[in-house]
Amino acid sequence: MKTKHLFCFFGFFAMFCMLWFQPLKEKKLVKNSYAEVRKIPDSVSQHDIQTALRRNVKKVDGSTFEYTEVQPFWEGDNEIYAGEHSREVVLREINGTKLSTGPDIQDQSLIKEALPNGRQEAEKKSPNDPKLAVKPAKVLQADQNTNTRSIWNEDSSSMNLVPRLRTVKNNYVAMNKYIVNFTGRKHSRKLSREELICELKQRVPVKTIQFGEDPFTTSDWQKSLPSKSLMEELGQFRTCAVVSSAASILHSKLGNEINGHDAVLRFNAAPTSGFEFDVGTKTTIRIINSQVISTGDYQFHAKSLYRTGVLLTWDPAPYAANLSEWFKNPDYNFFEDYKKYRENNPEQPFHILHPSIQWKLWNIVQENTAENIQPNPPSSGLMGIVLMMTLCDQTDVYEFLPSQRQTDRCHYYEMFHDQACTMGAYHPLMFEKNLVKRMNHGTDEEIHMYGKVTLPGFRTVLCPST
Repeated sequence: MKTKHLFCFFGFFAMFCMLWFQPLKEKKLVKNSYAEVRKIPDSVSQHDIQTALRRNVKKVDGSTFEYTEVQPFWEGDNEIYAGEHSREVVLREINGTKLSTGPDIQDQSLIKEALPNGRQEAEKKSPNDPKLAVKPAKVLQADQNTNTRSIWNEDSSSMNLVPRLRTVKNNYVAMNKYIVNFTGRKHSRKLSREELICELKQRVPVKTIQFGEDPFTTSDWQKSLPSKSLMEELGQFRTCAVVSSAASILHSKLGNEINGHDAVLRFNAAPTSGFEFDVGTKTTIRIINSQVISTGDYQFHAKSLYRTGVLLTWDPAPYAANLSEWFKNPDYNFFEDYKKYRENNPEQPFHILHPSIQWKLWNIVQENTAENIQPNPPSSGLMGIVLMMTLCDQTDVYEFLPSQRQTDRCHYYEMFHDQACTMGAYHPLMFEKNLVKRMNHGTDEEIHMYGKVTLPGFRTVLCPST
């Protein structure tokens, strides 16, 4: 009898172990270098993941995404869960074998081939295991006087990138999607703050598309495009704020300071509601990339967010393309959505940035960087900074250079983490930040405490004639 009971007990125990431990063989974690755990199928792009997080639940390529603030456990087969675990977003997929990359890295095979190289795989380990921790990239340097204050290192280079991002950056250089043929000369010395500002002032005029420029010559474009340029519509401001969407602005208590500026620039889908204490409430201009307009993920036509302030959109164009060539083959075909929006909101100012600004600005970044940077357009952030330096006598930029609150969480309004949001992957973001740091008229203390950079307006700077 005892033998029978013992046999039943061990049989039950063996069955329990099979049911409990067998799935664990499939549950592998991939820990990257910035406190994130993810393993997802190659077929699922990062854009799809972010869309899933915004929409709570969505099926993409046969995979189900779900967001929950309290569910850190594995469930189901072929499912990805994004939940909060020790204040970090965890993206999990049980049976997938490929890795995805950061939010601004396009879904290109050349890029994806490099992704596993920079990740560290950890099986049967907790996401909180200290052995998995990897030191962040050394882009912050200690202040020589205090040895405690850290600010952006204006000499940051690819050597400061984690291996994954370094490989991705090099692959973008090799890919050269926009057929960049850089014939300029790289400076043999660092330009001074004033020289850099004068380079931008003299070589990067901000221009918006006007009716009558080929191919914007038809009657529908006459109805859609504003009769005035952006500069004519807005005029000049005394003080302006550029508010980055970086999550490091959370808990900054900068809202009132930001509201105190004459004009405030925001980006893409960045909201103010619910974040007023940190980001303020005022929106004068909103720069929106063409992806926000042309895909349904951002609810561009429905959200009141996109009916506040003056809107300005941009779309990447090939390096040497004219307007007609770009019009025929935009990165995101936003033109019909633009006309539809203008028809439904005729009183809402909405401009299209001339694509030439992208590459004039890119040339300056490359000329002032020793290594080859990504041959992709600069970020919306840098274009927004140049825009406000054109419009304003003084521009304060918040969290473009990270403060003491630096985090690998990408946006203050989304629970998504990737170091590429700070260091760049698709955009030459790290090199852009080097230049902004060099142009800063403020103090290192303001960068450290508030992520604040102060820049003079172009019209306040006297430059030598060229």
